[in-house]
Amino acid sequence: MNYKINAYSIRSFIEDLRKNHPEEIFEVDEKVKVGFETTAYFLNLRKRNPVLLFNNIDGYDGFTLVTNIFGSEERFARIAGFKSIGGAMDRLTTVAASVPTESIIVSRKQDSFQKTITGEDINLFDLPIPSHYEMDGSKKGLSRYITAGLTTTIDPESADIVNLSFSRIQPFKRNKFAFDAGSHGNLWRHLNVSKLRGERLRMTILVGTNPILYILGASFIDNEFAKANKFFNFSFEPGRLNSIPIPRDTEIAIEAEFQPDETFDEGPFAEYVGYMGYDSTKFVAEVKSILMKKNPVYYDIQPSNSSEHVNLFSIPRSSIVMKSVSQTLPKGLRFDIKWPHYGGRFISFAYLDNPNPGMAKQLGISILGLDPLWNKIVFVNEGMTRLNIETALTNLAQIKKYSENNIVRILDVFVISSDPTRDKLGRTGKIVFVTKAKPLKIEKLIREDRMILKTKEGTVLISHDNLDDCKVGVVVGDDIDIRDEEQVGWAIATRLNPKTDIEIQDDRITFLATRKVPPVARIPKKVEEKIKRKF
Repeated sequence: MNYKINAYSIRSFIEDLRKNHPEEIFEVDEKVKVGFETTAYFLNLRKRNPVLLFNNIDGYDGFTLVTNIFGSEERFARIAGFKSIGGAMDRLTTVAASVPTESIIVSRKQDSFQKTITGEDINLFDLPIPSHYEMDGSKKGLSRYITAGLTTTIDPESADIVNLSFSRIQPFKRNKFAFDAGSHGNLWRHLNVSKLRGERLRMTILVGTNPILYILGASFIDNEFAKANKFFNFSFEPGRLNSIPIPRDTEIAIEAEFQPDETFDEGPFAEYVGYMGYDSTKFVAEVKSILMKKNPVYYDIQPSNSSEHVNLFSIPRSSIVMKSVSQTLPKGLRFDIKWPHYGGRFISFAYLDNPNPGMAKQLGISILGLDPLWNKIVFVNEGMTRLNIETALTNLAQIKKYSENNIVRILDVFVISSDPTRDKLGRTGKIVFVTKAKPLKIEKLIREDRMILKTKEGTVLISHDNLDDCKVGVVVGDDIDIRDEEQVGWAIATRLNPKTDIEIQDDRITFLATRKVPPVARIPKKVEEKIKRKF
């Protein structure tokens, strides 16, 4: 594949939505505060899932704020130049695995920034940085976070390689910010190599750069500028106070230096699992300049378990798994795998159409193996089926007898630290369910505090206190709306350890999704009610 296409800028993508997909953008012209209100709008529109554009930010004249660009797989695919997410995932896998043979071209011919702020004039709080959730930054009482800042660094051991990494960024002084590099990827390595050398690693934070660079930055790869430039038309200019190149259509660039001898205990922060995350690497950087376009568009990624947050880190991983599976399964065998947004990659659904005996079980084990940090619950059906939690549970209810023929449970396996059900050693159980169910009509019955999913082959009971005899039972906490499929799936994905919290008998399975979890990310009640009244 040698052709190139023009990559969207943030501005051109917004204009494309206005012109060609107006149903996918929601513009707010009335005055909006950065204190929790943009998140409140997002939460009220969550089911509709549009891009939100705020044109009147209280106290920040000249700025607009955009959020939820990557909230849908369709928009994700369009940004990558495709009509379907499958094509986008194939391209992403190809780009990630490519080895660039040419360096990027950095030109001084054109200055794309109309404003350069240095010295005493630097003030990070002059940017419209939102407060998202009530407990964000509560350790220090500073709730505002830059969530769409791509940290750009040059590899201290290889000056030709530029890396993009995500990190949450909390300003705590006009010219200093704390940031977290908890993924322990390339940025973590660059910081620690520099620290050992006694050097202050230079970095540039890109806010509102090419959307495709956000996808690559979330892909746990390296040399993203060169790889993206192999498939898309990009233009770069040099930094002002360091040698790190900047894509020309970046809206805001913050040039800074890592301070290896200083720490700041930022956090907690609303993590992708929907709970507050307390881990932090406590790194600090000092700002040397802020570069901005005229009337800049400030891009904000919705944190917590928003579809945008989960899509950005999940779809690049899904592309790797899908590619590996397609290459190893027998040719012509139809399959599909889904990781629902609400599950934070801890749960997945799959099917194989007309597989050989044992192949569905092998697929489930492969999904666990190909996504070892996250996936812990996999449902695989032999035959095409809807890929959602209610269908997976009713498919499970069609099994006559539960045994090692249709269930594989693995004990004490490593899982990422954001799983609130891991044990003190960082382990969890993992499980694969194999069903051979036919598509059946599901009848939903709501009786007081319980939901019954009924088919002619079996019954699933979802409740806050499962006391009745049923084939498949799901017990969730009192805060979970049992009528909401996504909330039930979220509870199963994040509130049970498959080692101890799935009870299996010959003729009955019970999911006990009731473990104690960290505080749920919430916005202040007054703000919630204020914005809710507008809808």
